[in-house]
Amino acid sequence: MDNNQNLKTIFSCNPFEVIKQYKNKHKGKDNNIYNSQEYKDFQNIVKQPFINFCYFLHQQVPCEFAANNFYKITSDLIEIDLTILVSPYKISLHKYLDIFSLLYIELTDTSIIIKFIDGAGAFLARKIGEKNPVMIAKIIAENVKAFDFAYNGDSCYFNQREILNSSQEELINKFKKWFQYYLPFFLQAVSKKPITAVSQPIYSLDQCTEDTGVSQPVLERWICTINRKVQAVLYGSPGTGKTYLAEKLARHLIGGGDGFSELVQFHPAYSYEDFIQGIRPQSQNGILAYPLVPGRFLEFCKKAESREDTCVLIIDEINRANLAQVFGELMYLLEYWDKEIPLAGSNNFRIPENVRIIGTMNTADKSIANIDHALRRRFAFIELRPNYKVLERYHQKTGVPVEGLIKILQQLNQAIADKNYEIGISFFLTDNLQENIEDIWRMEIEPYLEEYFFNQLEKVDQFRWDEIKNKLWI
Repeated sequence: MDNNQNLKTIFSCNPFEVIKQYKNKHKGKDNNIYNSQEYKDFQNIVKQPFINFCYFLHQQVPCEFAANNFYKITSDLIEIDLTILVSPYKISLHKYLDIFSLLYIELTDTSIIIKFIDGAGAFLARKIGEKNPVMIAKIIAENVKAFDFAYNGDSCYFNQREILNSSQEELINKFKKWFQYYLPFFLQAVSKKPITAVSQPIYSLDQCTEDTGVSQPVLERWICTINRKVQAVLYGSPGTGKTYLAEKLARHLIGGGDGFSELVQFHPAYSYEDFIQGIRPQSQNGILAYPLVPGRFLEFCKKAESREDTCVLIIDEINRANLAQVFGELMYLLEYWDKEIPLAGSNNFRIPENVRIIGTMNTADKSIANIDHALRRRFAFIELRPNYKVLERYHQKTGVPVEGLIKILQQLNQAIADKNYEIGISFFLTDNLQENIEDIWRMEIEPYLEEYFFNQLEKVDQFRWDEIKNKLWI
């Protein structure tokens, strides 16, 4: 194999056109092309270049993998499965990239994607715990978010433009940059040394900017605000990406040490007993007892006390609960972090210095003007508005033109004329936008508009699907 191949593009021809032509030609038929000339052409244009790319991915991953025999270059590697399904007429090449069969790469008729199977994080947690059985409960309990790749992760996605115009080296570097977050977990899973702690790599502001579309100066200001005030609320209308951004900010704040983040979602029935502490009936040796049980926040703080680095609690939908009731004595501590106070029925309590709180608030449910003033002065409030550049940037990787959609959303939000109820862009951050856009619009956007304009339904009519569908892809 040519050692300079990694500097070239993966495919000399357009593999996506070849796959699409095959799909169109054989649509609705039960086909077997393995012995045909057509299949030989398919191999030369699509399959073999894809195999070469897998080979270079294996070659250029960090050397620790080779030391642990993590990646094996064997004959199995080039046995790529060709899956042909009659419905929905899908052709894909796929291969697992690790010895655990957790991480796989797939070439479809639209893209190349590298992602984890469901449950990959839990599997690695168990593998790490096996090296030190005493720590398995602690590892899983305290790092459930760190091991939950659905929570932290995404996929390494290459669109057609990238694949056809980028060198293999550029694509591999993108994969390595994406994979660096998960690298420590894989290394620990194959390491022969006992595991004493689980640390995470630094999540830089550059990465945060790339993932969120928010400029670095703005992110720096927000980070500074959170560290100064210690607690902050991200607020905005539906679909502005509040929870997603909170998770990314938390990931940056944690740094590269032993910090962690957790998420709790408030709702109207959430109580002081759930969040701080309360009496819970329990059966102990057949006898009903009523012990005082710590809530989520006390458990979080107890865990944070044993850590040196920043620990972040994300309170999603913070304004949906009765906050004065849920926080109780915490209202005092949120203003005086250096103080210690007694809790009802238990010992004294103080918030550890390394704790940060980030809340998210949907202004369509309740605007900040309706939040208790005592609470408002205890939090910094960071406003989020629909960021159309994020939508544009996201769909650069899918190749879907969204200029028409953005114009419609801008017109729609002008008609709404209230920033607390604007339609955000996260409704449309999906890789299958062209296939799903009608469902999204009819089932999510229109009902929302009908509720907002309940006594002015004529304003909704101009934004019905039948009115806007021909303006989307211009």
